[in-house]
Amino acid sequence: MENIRIGQLITPFGPGALYMDSKGTSLIIAGLDYWYQQENPDGKIHAEEFSIFEPRLSALLGVDRFRRPADYRPGHAGQAVQNAKIVTPVLRFPTWYREVHTGRLKRFNLDSVRIDCERNERWVPVRFISACKAGHLGDFPWKRWVGCNCHGNGDLFLHDAGGADLSSVWIECSSCNVRKSLAGVTWLDSEKDAGQQSAFQRMGIVCPGYRPWLGDVIIGEDCPEPLVGTLINQSNLFFSKVMSSISLPDLTIEDRGVALLIREIECFQDDLPFAKVYWRGNRRDRAVNTIQFVLNQAGIVYEAQAIEQALEQLFAEQKGVVDNIVQPELPEDHGLSFRRDEFNILRTVIDDEVRSHDLRVIASEVPDGLCHWFQKVHLVERLRETRAFYGFSRLVPDEHPLDDMPEKALKQLFLHPPQQNLEKWLPAITVYGEGIYIELSEAAIESWIQENREWLSHRLSEAFWGRLANVYQVYAPKTGTTLKWAARYLLVHSLSHILINQMVFEAGYSSASLKERLYVSADNRAPMAGMLIYTAAGDSEGTLGGLVRMGHKDRLEPVIRKAVSRASWCSADPVCSENLGGQGTRLANLAACHACIMLPETACETMNNGLDRAMVIGIPDEREHGFLSRLLDEI
Repeated sequence: MENIRIGQLITPFGPGALYMDSKGTSLIIAGLDYWYQQENPDGKIHAEEFSIFEPRLSALLGVDRFRRPADYRPGHAGQAVQNAKIVTPVLRFPTWYREVHTGRLKRFNLDSVRIDCERNERWVPVRFISACKAGHLGDFPWKRWVGCNCHGNGDLFLHDAGGADLSSVWIECSSCNVRKSLAGVTWLDSEKDAGQQSAFQRMGIVCPGYRPWLGDVIIGEDCPEPLVGTLINQSNLFFSKVMSSISLPDLTIEDRGVALLIREIECFQDDLPFAKVYWRGNRRDRAVNTIQFVLNQAGIVYEAQAIEQALEQLFAEQKGVVDNIVQPELPEDHGLSFRRDEFNILRTVIDDEVRSHDLRVIASEVPDGLCHWFQKVHLVERLRETRAFYGFSRLVPDEHPLDDMPEKALKQLFLHPPQQNLEKWLPAITVYGEGIYIELSEAAIESWIQENREWLSHRLSEAFWGRLANVYQVYAPKTGTTLKWAARYLLVHSLSHILINQMVFEAGYSSASLKERLYVSADNRAPMAGMLIYTAAGDSEGTLGGLVRMGHKDRLEPVIRKAVSRASWCSADPVCSENLGGQGTRLANLAACHACIMLPETACETMNNGLDRAMVIGIPDEREHGFLSRLLDEI
């Protein structure tokens, strides 16, 4: 039995991910049908204990509830422990193994616990499997690849001469004496090679639609995507789809008594999903009775009328979070609207334990030397973040991951997708942390864009805008991208990375511990240009305040000045700052590399796409075009 942290079952080891255990066995994390099973079934499982209630995230993903992965509780002799010995199952994958000394291939079952070996034999998983863009995964089709029609698999051998490419690896059958190398087997269609076929396609080998994480390697599903060969340790075999949400209070509630009752109700995460289903199903009395019962059990007494009023606010389909906010002029997609709710709250002071126990926002002052460029700094002393896993993609990231939710996620993660609303759930974790919210001056941004429009037009082409808009979690305008939006996004995102790189030295956190959350919109009526730099840990007490201290007036200005000075030169300059039309995996970066502003991918919400430090400090020969280039003259 392997020990994996609970948070790792959201990412990077969610259902469908490959995992190599400490003994070198290649495994795949089982689908959600198999979760919440006991190691030795000897008691009832109370899965409701693991419920997480986050209404904003539920509405976005289309499910009524979330569950955190179960922690392992060994139990004690003679003492009953609720939900003891729950494990998250894994299955053996790939099922083909190779004998190290002879190269002989042998196939085992998904659920094989151990492999029987003869004396001096050593079996290891093969390095090659097959996958497709639709998310399917399968064993490598050895016999079809080599052209062997022999009965059984006992005469297949895989040899590796140790060369630099796959032409030095070959498969052969000792019975029919056919032999073929694996050269070209990992080739995948790309944009510049569009129209050509993969090696499997040329041989008529199609994707069988297998889903081994669901125990499904015999009966697949129809799949039109081309099948390709891959290595089991390829980084593009699993792209987690994770959506996170900052817990927000409803500040439109004027009655403090109702706000306090809502806080009391939210403590009962196990029962809230049931009450929500009753409420949405026009069974309000049942919902009120459910909540009233659990409150009474805890010694909290409220009248049914008060509980109904609280649930009305809690389960409202369309509810605001702040009074008198400016609505955007143009319609926005769900992802951007989701972020706008957080933007409106984070720029509001929240220092009321009655209204919010999970979010505390304190106003700080913008340093005098930075007032021209920054208009708001808030200290987020406490926040609660819920991270939900809602599927994955393989080979290439999904450009529209929220489409067809929740049906797409449920079909991918369950062998038998749940049909009833209350049964539709996704795995999630809740973490606590702290952060700094920084907002740029709208007047300064507008002035910068106007003064540098010609330079920006030359640097940012329309083709680049299009690539930038297709990056996951950029949340481009629904009505189309513009130069104004692209420049604003690159500015906010690049500055966020520059500040994180400096705060690593000032606050004592590693760069992988800090995260960013961007709020960007070029809407004429309700623009956004803010960033939340935060850290969130699995401990219930959150973090220790080192990051928040960086937001105080006397500390923030030196941090920003040092950060800008540090970003003004890269060891790869002048090449890094050159406009080559696009850099990075999605060609959505300009002046950005691992020597200057790129971060660990866990810290960046777009996996290091959408960056150009020239927006902040210009380029070596033309510093005057950067948004904060004047700070370089003052250093």
